[in-house]
Amino acid sequence: YVVGHNLIKAHAEAWHLYNETYRAKQGGLISITINSDWAEPRNPHNQEDVDAARRYLQFLLGWFAHPIFKNGDYNEVMKKRIRERSLAQGLEQSRLPEFTESEKQRIKGTYDYFGLNHYTTVLTYNMNYPAGVLSYDSDRGVASISDRSWLNSGSLWLKVTPFGFRKLLRWIKEEYNDPPIYVTENGVSERGALNFNDTWRTHYYRSYINEALKAVVLDGVDVRGYTAWTLMDNFEWAVGFDERFGLYHVNFTDPNLPRRPKASARFYSQIINCNGFPDPATGPH
Repeated sequence: YVVGHNLIKAHAEAWHLYNETYRAKQGGLISITINSDWAEPRNPHNQEDVDAARRYLQFLLGWFAHPIFKNGDYNEVMKKRIRERSLAQGLEQSRLPEFTESEKQRIKGTYDYFGLNHYTTVLTYNMNYPAGVLSYDSDRGVASISDRSWLNSGSLWLKVTPFGFRKLLRWIKEEYNDPPIYVTENGVSERGALNFNDTWRTHYYRSYINEALKAVVLDGVDVRGYTAWTLMDNFEWAVGFDERFGLYHVNFTDPNLPRRPKASARFYSQIINCNGFPDPATGPH
């Protein structure tokens, strides 16, 4: 929470620096990107599960979005939960730091667009942790699972759930006063044997981009741009080179690191060339 607190304040300073010193000359846009899953209640008819889904989103996306895109301060869900658990643990104040009034004014509205990284959806339900457990998970009080019918990927955490993309985009529109949205990451991984005919990745991009299109056309969400993750296979955090997200395959055992396009690269380039889905009746464009 201390790190996140300082990150939000540092973001605000960077935005103000650009706004006051460089914007007039460069005409650029500056903002922040927030990574978030969509959370669906495990049982939509169970109020506890519905509340858990809301907490999941407010603790993940809302942690950073609420101060920047709303009022300069953390959302009430986080403030209340963390304060109550902190006091129950014998602390004199909340483990979630507080912004001063001047900091709130400094932070509020420091965005030109909403940057979003999104990959997957989870099913959530309430989880009561013992009072003595000090952690983000215990503060949030949510457990998550996935539906066994959802398609797998090369990453344990990433299930193919396109419907959640549209729901999250619509939620951002409604929760944060319809900001312009740039999707800065979206994609799917593989692991194991080499296969250039990555039909699952083509399916993922087609399905997810179509949900973004629905969000724009049917829900009126202001999506300005979309970026695939990623152009080529690369080093993926703690899993190294085992999980590959690339549209281009990279041979990491060859010192020249040759790149070869997968089938999904050709599909995605068609979407870019057409600025939309190719019409099968009229050819690639």
